[in-house]
Amino acid sequence: MAAFLARLFYFGTGFHGSQYQPGLRTVQGELISAITRWSGESHDTTTVRLSGRTDRGVHSVGQVVMINTESPLSVSGINKYLPPDISLWASRRVCSDFNPRRDVLGRYYRYYLPLDNNFDLLVMKQAAQLLIGSHDFRFLSKRDGVRPTRTTILNISLKKIDKSLMIEVFGTSFLWKLVRNIVSLLALVGLHEITLTDISKIVNVQCRLKSGIKPAPPESLFLMESLVPFRFNPDKYGVRRTRKAIRGLMGYLERSLIALSGLSSEIEETLSPA
Repeated sequence: MAAFLARLFYFGTGFHGSQYQPGLRTVQGELISAITRWSGESHDTTTVRLSGRTDRGVHSVGQVVMINTESPLSVSGINKYLPPDISLWASRRVCSDFNPRRDVLGRYYRYYLPLDNNFDLLVMKQAAQLLIGSHDFRFLSKRDGVRPTRTTILNISLKKIDKSLMIEVFGTSFLWKLVRNIVSLLALVGLHEITLTDISKIVNVQCRLKSGIKPAPPESLFLMESLVPFRFNPDKYGVRRTRKAIRGLMGYLERSLIALSGLSSEIEETLSPA
């Protein structure tokens, strides 16, 4: 079988995460089904493999999927069998011994944190510097079997974008819920609910937060790119499909927000004491 890599967009709200789970709608499950229908071959989790796992509700712009097939890969052909909230948009052929998990050079996540609160951005940036480097992040992640909890954060940047704070996190690999816990930790220090000393103790595995850390909501997190040492060939129809999907989702969310705002006001009036 020939091996191909493809870039993958998906809107994670409608999925139970990226990895295949029997009986549940997942990104990998939809890909397996679409590739099977497109190729006429039998496919499973050994021939359709993702470069990493994203939690339920997390989105992707640059996730990588490796596809082993006897057929010349057709991005547009596979997209015909995918639901609107998933799109392949670029691809290339690779050696069959490439491992989509182990051979990825790094990963880049982006989180949009609403600026509803008066965050102290200076102290948040100072806290981010404490998280950069190779550390044991056992107190900032959810245990995943026997997987080691030491990994490397290459960089964290914070930047105001309109009404949100864009937090970009670059690393070699990421533990379960690590990025969302990092966002929550930065928010807590930005509100002066914890100190830089608290973060140092967490990073040095000296103590946990007594109040615990609740992961930031998944719907604001995007896997922007899985970094591989290859140049992909964009598919113009796949790119067009992805743009159309994003515009469609934006319109749906805007209409839903207007409707819910109106409904909320009506309910408030109805339930207000006479």
